[in-house]
Amino acid sequence: MAHNVAPKDNTKAREASASHHELMMFAEDNGAPMAEYQYWTVLIVDDDPEIHQVTLLALRDFCFKNHKLKFIHAYSAAAAKPILAAHNDIALILLDVVMETDDAGLTLVRYIRDTLQNHLVRIVLRTGQPGQAPEQQVVQDYDINDYRSKTELTVQRLTTTVLSALRAFTAIQQLAQLNATLEAKVQARTSQLAASNQQLQQTLAELQAGERAGKQLQFNLLPPARFSCGDYHFSHVLYPSDYLSGDFVDYFNADEHQVVFYIADVSGHGVASAFVTVYLKRFISTYVERYQQRSDATLLDPAALLHALNSELLRENIKKYIALFYAVLDTRTHQLTYANAGAFPWPLLQKKPLQQRATSRYLQLKSTPVGMFDFARYHNQTLSLAAGSSLLLCSDGLLDLLPQATTKLKLQFLQQQDVVNTELPELLQRLAIDVEQPLPDDLTILKVTRSQTPSQKPS
Repeated sequence: MAHNVAPKDNTKAREASASHHELMMFAEDNGAPMAEYQYWTVLIVDDDPEIHQVTLLALRDFCFKNHKLKFIHAYSAAAAKPILAAHNDIALILLDVVMETDDAGLTLVRYIRDTLQNHLVRIVLRTGQPGQAPEQQVVQDYDINDYRSKTELTVQRLTTTVLSALRAFTAIQQLAQLNATLEAKVQARTSQLAASNQQLQQTLAELQAGERAGKQLQFNLLPPARFSCGDYHFSHVLYPSDYLSGDFVDYFNADEHQVVFYIADVSGHGVASAFVTVYLKRFISTYVERYQQRSDATLLDPAALLHALNSELLRENIKKYIALFYAVLDTRTHQLTYANAGAFPWPLLQKKPLQQRATSRYLQLKSTPVGMFDFARYHNQTLSLAAGSSLLLCSDGLLDLLPQATTKLKLQFLQQQDVVNTELPELLQRLAIDVEQPLPDDLTILKVTRSQTPSQKPS
């Protein structure tokens, strides 16, 4: 049903405006009570009462997601303003361009988007005088969602236009609700962490006062710079690109002869990523407590722990993922059991037995970061660490600082370094990395070395 627009009749518009606006609801033709339905609210702004009637007839049987349409009528742009201010449930506006002035409709668009800051409602411009407001210019200059000539709006086209607009409205509305839900969950999780760890309460309060306090909190959770167990010696460096880091590293005794260590890189930067490192520390601490209570040995099963962490992150819907290498070292048998969850570059194993030439290789194990996919699977690998060998683990921030043109060349260059006999600060100097300068990404390095002989101290 096409409607040809007659010349503007201001008399009819004034008569229609006598009633500021009116609500009209349509139920299904089978006589079902209107109360059984919810409605999409549509505002018609047009100074031609006939256009209002034609629109009502055309959309009389419209239904989307079991919701019919509720119409609010305004016969001028001026009359529409108080309606828009009073109703925050309007999903769609069918808006005439030329009313009390030649650009009344366009001026109302500016009012909706700029003054009311309403970017959710969908706006479809309808004009009976296309030459008055050229389509290309209007679409480019105004935040509208569709532009139609009244002569082309048959019943089918009007129905399609309204359906498309309501689909877009629901998608944007759901996205806003999802963001609000995620923010609420993060805030709730922060409160839970503060309540469960009394030692962190004061520091978390300082974190709210500024990023420097947050950095202090995060660095308090790190292990000592140097740590030894049996023939093995651990050391690390961590340099955030900002006050707070999305990287994390840890090593500790699970029992007298077994050491747990891991390096993690949370997606993104700043406060949100730093929060996830605190979450990770607390998560693993829970499994430490269970292991000490002899109720759960997951702590010593890298693949099982990564699977549990993956499930937890997805269940909490944190929307962050973690590249994580997790390992357990038995200092008596010298066996290393490890699993990788997307950590890259891969750990570099360098062996340098006495009187022999050093050999280096990467522990290549492709996998998926935790918190990304519910179908991700992780597998344990084992190897024996020979006397005089070192394991070097780095976050991908190191690759960003190397001058080589490709990742392959960067990895080759790193593999050529003498890791066994080089302390980490000296290694950074050899790589020409100045940690006093601003870093493009967080930089973390973890080194594990086995002495040449049981009595030998680390170099």
